[in-house]
Amino acid sequence: MAIQKRPWNDSKLQRFIQEGRGSGEGKEYKSWLTVHDQPSRGRVTRIRGWKTDRIHHFLADQELKYFYLLEFSDVQDIREYYPLLDLYEMNYLFDEGMLDKLIDRRTGTPHVLTTSFLITESDGRGGVRYKARSIKDPKELEKSSTLERFELIRRYWQEKNIEWKLINPNLLPKQRSVNIEWVHSAYQLDGWAMEGEHPQYYLPHLIERFQAKGASVRQMLEQFERDLKTPGGMGLLLYRHLIATKQILIDMDCPIDLNASVETIQIRASGGGRENTYATGS
Repeated sequence: MAIQKRPWNDSKLQRFIQEGRGSGEGKEYKSWLTVHDQPSRGRVTRIRGWKTDRIHHFLADQELKYFYLLEFSDVQDIREYYPLLDLYEMNYLFDEGMLDKLIDRRTGTPHVLTTSFLITESDGRGGVRYKARSIKDPKELEKSSTLERFELIRRYWQEKNIEWKLINPNLLPKQRSVNIEWVHSAYQLDGWAMEGEHPQYYLPHLIERFQAKGASVRQMLEQFERDLKTPGGMGLLLYRHLIATKQILIDMDCPIDLNASVETIQIRASGGGRENTYATGS
């Protein structure tokens, strides 16, 4: 949930709407809030998504961490800062005095409440279903006004027949999020400019090396670079890419250890005319 902290008036509301904010899906979606719109209490981030191939905007680390978890999951679309633009048409959802608290006292313009994420996933029957998620630290829920806003958001999504949950960021799997962040930029290889062959060329050669025994991941990557005379760092880039694309499987809830044995890596890649598929440890 977010409310704009900078001056909010009718002209700004109409500008946001005319810009198409909060509309579209997938690559065409435009976040209601961007890193330029609202002062942040911490780090702000712009990051290109795997699933949407667009730039996502985040005003807080706790939302970014949840985004990483969604990226590595099976969801189909991720829309951040999704606005509840038709909330005020549902006046029956408001308790007495609740509406007044959402009106900007200086301009009389109603603030637009947002949900941290609107997620699209398969319903298992050829269609899709939506889930709404709000991220909030419990310490920030002590104000009665904050609780009232989340109650409104809960009612809104209930009226839409869409599952909504309030996520405690302190309970998210931190190590998994850290690991996904480490591999995230290596998902797409086209943006990596290196001398010699395109990184994609080396992938089959590296995958073969995971059949080795007795070596650590680090030793295997170093030997791979020496044997193929690749630019420095190519082995580690491709290792991160294989994890990001789930062509190799590791336990993402444990720290990624380059000194671990190659034999601990589970492979999901076709090679030698047969499909090598192993049970996932992630």
